[in-house]
Amino acid sequence: MSQDDSREEAVIDHFGLEQYSCANRSNKYEPDAKATINEKVYTFELKSKPELKPDGKRKTNVSTARGFNPKKAKEWKKKVSGGFIFSEYEGAQFNGVFNAHYALTYEQLHPIIKEKVINPFNHGRPATKKSVGYIGMKEYERWFKPLALATGNHALRLKLEHTLEAGASLNDPKFPWKFIKENGTLIKNRKDLEAFIENHIQGD
Repeated sequence: MSQDDSREEAVIDHFGLEQYSCANRSNKYEPDAKATINEKVYTFELKSKPELKPDGKRKTNVSTARGFNPKKAKEWKKKVSGGFIFSEYEGAQFNGVFNAHYALTYEQLHPIIKEKVINPFNHGRPATKKSVGYIGMKEYERWFKPLALATGNHALRLKLEHTLEAGASLNDPKFPWKFIKENGTLIKNRKDLEAFIENHIQGD
């Protein structure tokens, strides 16, 4: 079992959840967990981070997903009905002890998703010391798609757009833990999670 899987299973056990699927992971997105609350099944996405980096400094952000783009954001919004649980575990290596768990709805996460994922995908990323920068898909549509259409080669244009979308997608953009704490709900147990569902999901 990988460390990621062990952390995920620990959160599932802590809140009395069930694994969403026992099947092997594939390219198709599925939530991590599910639970039946008030006779309705809710699904959850689980993310975790260490308290400390290997050098002992404070870890201030949490990993999200590979190939993160607006399409994946839409899948999160559509398929995660119960919310997102972000957990911080003690120290730098997972030992089964968590410091805190925060639950957020997609709507609460959306500002940081827009900042870290949607805007860079659509409008590009600036140059850095290691990169000349990336164009965004909106920039492509404005300046280069007309040229691609003018070639009349539909198959080649689709390959080009697929290549650009892959490049514009973010490889594991990090969400600040400060944002998670300030916008999320601290939950300690299953009762707290059910209260979060009642207050933030069922009440919508």
